[in-house]
Amino acid sequence: MTAAAVEALLRPRSIAILGASDRSRWSRTAFDNLREGGFGGAVHLVNRRGGQVHGQAAAGSVAALGEAPDLGLVLVPAEAVADSVRDLGAAGARSAVILTSGFAELGAEGATVQQSVADAARQAGVRLLGPNSLGFINFADGVCAWTTPVRAPTRRDGVAIVSQSGATAYFLSTLAWRQDVGLSHVVATGNEADLDLAAVALSLLRQPATRSLALFIETVRDPAGFLALARAALEARKPLVVLKVGASEVTAKSALAHTGALVGDDRVFDGLCAQYGIIRARSVEELLTTADIMGRAGPLRPGGLGVISNSGGICEIAADSAAARGLVLPELAADTAAALRATIPGFATPHNPLDLTGAITPEQCGAVVDIVAAQPGLAAVLCPYYEVPTDAVDVNERLSGLHAALASGLSRAPVPGFVVSYTGTHLSPLSKRIVAETGMPYLACGLDLAVTALSGSARWSERLRQPPAGAAKPPVAEPERPRSEHTALRCLARHGVPVVPAVLAKDAEQAVQAAEAMDGAVVLKIASPDIGHKSDMGGVALGLRGAEAVRDAHARIRAAAEAHAPQAAVEGVLVAPMRPRGIELFVGVTRDPQWGAVLAVGLGGVWVEVLKDVALRLLPVDAAEVRRMLASLRGAAMLAGQRGIPAADLDAVAEAVARIGDAALAFGPDLAALDVNPLWVRGDQVEALDALCIWQDGVG
Repeated sequence: MTAAAVEALLRPRSIAILGASDRSRWSRTAFDNLREGGFGGAVHLVNRRGGQVHGQAAAGSVAALGEAPDLGLVLVPAEAVADSVRDLGAAGARSAVILTSGFAELGAEGATVQQSVADAARQAGVRLLGPNSLGFINFADGVCAWTTPVRAPTRRDGVAIVSQSGATAYFLSTLAWRQDVGLSHVVATGNEADLDLAAVALSLLRQPATRSLALFIETVRDPAGFLALARAALEARKPLVVLKVGASEVTAKSALAHTGALVGDDRVFDGLCAQYGIIRARSVEELLTTADIMGRAGPLRPGGLGVISNSGGICEIAADSAAARGLVLPELAADTAAALRATIPGFATPHNPLDLTGAITPEQCGAVVDIVAAQPGLAAVLCPYYEVPTDAVDVNERLSGLHAALASGLSRAPVPGFVVSYTGTHLSPLSKRIVAETGMPYLACGLDLAVTALSGSARWSERLRQPPAGAAKPPVAEPERPRSEHTALRCLARHGVPVVPAVLAKDAEQAVQAAEAMDGAVVLKIASPDIGHKSDMGGVALGLRGAEAVRDAHARIRAAAEAHAPQAAVEGVLVAPMRPRGIELFVGVTRDPQWGAVLAVGLGGVWVEVLKDVALRLLPVDAAEVRRMLASLRGAAMLAGQRGIPAADLDAVAEAVARIGDAALAFGPDLAALDVNPLWVRGDQVEALDALCIWQDGVG
């Protein structure tokens, strides 16, 4: 139903401007945009005084129009907006864009007024975009319901921009016009009293004119809706590129749990982007460029980047830029190099990146593109080259021939290819005409942003090649609420997590008996639901052999507990076998107030304590997703083995971590945090050696 509402809002057959006035530049601009932007339907004007507005008669109310407009553009003062929405609903209109500001962005009082508008709209059966919105532009269908000047793109398909900030949407659309980026839609969602960014983007995703989505996000108001959008984008194989600001330090934390210190709203958002193949941009320019290039290139095949330029220095810069972003520039195959030697000027060297030198002819240039693009192992070709002339004085026959040859060669290439300006620039009307006439796949964004975008495209394409996460199974509710390490390990074991075999000893003699049965060195740990970090207060003893050592350690541990936590309820002492040196992982689950249960995985020691080298995902996850998490760690090479420690069986590790996540979900929403630290790995041996549960009420 919401998707149909967005579709109806963005493709109206008739529009009424409420609050139309010759004294309002917003009203005049909106009216002119509709008339000049190709809208073929009726544009009605409503002003409570009636009269002539913008050269045509204005009605005193929507009802007085005599027909129901599909859409209302509301420009009346904030206190009159609710009545205008009721007027629209009574007349039969079903959509409205609230262009007026002065609502929730002003604070509590404004939020109350905004809620009254939302209530009025719901009662009237009118769906809202805004308030505090600049409107929307549907370039694909010629509907420019927008209140600042519109510069139409050359291509009315490509990137769909959805922004919670109207000004940012304007900047993006202006930049797109300057750089000749194709746009299908521009939508400013404003305060989102009704329809939010995710709902709008989901509708646009389904439009044939939309090749990619560029989102500017200040806050995610509907996490479930946003995740539905992310899944739909993956399924549709359309790129989702996001610039999100407003990183928050507010997160689900527990003073006793380690996971809380590693997780924050922005880090969680990074994790879900990796999980769902969303590419995150860090600037307005990067957002637009990445969405444009990814939409035009589509999914890339596996492989690296081929670079062709007429500047040796630019070749070197391109190589460094690609390496810094994880893109490989494969060496040329022997037959490719031989073919190039027979084609390029004699003092040029066949290499990737390839410097054509200033002596290249147009005929040679086209042949070079054909040869390089056919090189095995390439996913894309990038040609940093002379900018397209912006003025007629810069046009010459040789440069025109070179550009035409590049365009022709790239059009035949078996992989996506682009000509890119050395630095960010703009296209004049002449430039746009040259690009259109030659069919050149031209990027005016500059080399650095182009490489960044292709890096994002490669990551997105890799995610598309991986199987989607398995359908989430409802977790089997855990009947027990573990309050101590012993019970936590027991519960994890019930959910298939491999755990260290531990015995709870009530006294020293039971500890000795348990140790003797384990036939080797043992570990003793205080068992208490009230003591979280046991080693900090002397509650752990390692590498114990023999009855006397166990008795002495037992006495020390009990005495330390009594001294440091005299009020703690002590269940006894846990006795477990001392495991040999292995790889130690940290696995934690915490509850983010916005996104819900979040899984954190990292290597132990300095990697997690100092570097905070963790991968985050929203639960549930399967083993395949955990494998991707492990591969993303900066210390991932440690899993391949160290001196005296065999390489980790990553399948076994991933399965164990996924089951920890399942167990955390089974504990239910009252679980604030779960730490498994460490998860011990030695080859194909995987065991949880310690576990801690923290609950929302603060009771362990």
